[in-house]
Amino acid sequence: MLDVALRKKLGDFQLDAAFAAPDGLITLFGPSGSGKSLTLQTVAGTIEPDEGHIRLDGQSIFDSSSGLNLPAQKRRVGYVPQHYALFPHLDVADNIGFGLARLPRRARQQRIAELLRNFDLEALAERRPRQLSGGQQQRVALARALAVQPDLLLLDEPFAALDAALRGALRQELAQVQKRWNISMLIVTHDLSDVFALGQRVIVYDNGRVIQQGTRDEVFFRPMSRRVAEFVQTGNILPAVVDRVDDKTMWLRWFGHLLATDAQPLAAGTPVYACIRPTQILIVRPDRFAARERQNLLSGSIVHTDMQAETYTLHLRLDNSEAAYDLEIVLPGYVYHRLALQSTPNLVVELSRQHLHVIPR
Repeated sequence: MLDVALRKKLGDFQLDAAFAAPDGLITLFGPSGSGKSLTLQTVAGTIEPDEGHIRLDGQSIFDSSSGLNLPAQKRRVGYVPQHYALFPHLDVADNIGFGLARLPRRARQQRIAELLRNFDLEALAERRPRQLSGGQQQRVALARALAVQPDLLLLDEPFAALDAALRGALRQELAQVQKRWNISMLIVTHDLSDVFALGQRVIVYDNGRVIQQGTRDEVFFRPMSRRVAEFVQTGNILPAVVDRVDDKTMWLRWFGHLLATDAQPLAAGTPVYACIRPTQILIVRPDRFAARERQNLLSGSIVHTDMQAETYTLHLRLDNSEAAYDLEIVLPGYVYHRLALQSTPNLVVELSRQHLHVIPR
């Protein structure tokens, strides 16, 4: 368990962050300059907070009220900075063993050999960092950080310098490392794909503050504010008003449409945002209308299509709308072609009530 509550002022920037995260993979997510890396450095012990506390598994490593500030080397925290910071004049084996100088020579060599084997680096032991690929450099940096057997591993934008194909492979490798070593990892990223792939627990930062924390599903599918919804690319953030609330249903008025969602204790007339991710909007085929009872059916026409590698993004303008478009829909390529949407511009879609998330404005 990592428990952080701290303040740090650097120039005009004020970090005032607090979160508690269980063991596992934890991602600090948010835009560049929001205080994520600064938080990581305070946990690592390279920057001292102005006030607050940092506790790891119940033990304080920083506490301003008692004057405690453990040196970085005593915190049992491994740290992998951006671009890995490998020593260019040392080979792979010596980089890995850099933090093991206090061990007897034989124990140090055994530990290095174990890490070379575990990270599949034995054939590269005598190479210098400039002779390694980005993925190999990352494995060396991970091995070096784990050499001292830390209780927590900190990684600052670990995939920033890698191309897209390599990022995917190394995300999987990092998850396997976490599971194999049974170590908690705190990962800084501003890339949503990293959070989707790795974030068992997600801490959302904005302007030096934590604005939401929770499981990945809580943050992605139940954002607490419009700001978080924008960060996690909810896509469809619809300004609506509560029309009425029945026993099990809340009805929302959205530009002349009435949308049903699960009941919440909100009064009629309350302004809200109705949020639904582009991947959760269903296209209703004409031959499937009677398959089950449906709610929140809307009809319109596709006004623009973006093609990605394996998905299509559709911009749908609803009937009688004067907007550029009203809804964004993302489909796998095979669905797009199976429904022949390239030649079928007019659609009926369903916003399923269980996927509509409501945020009071």
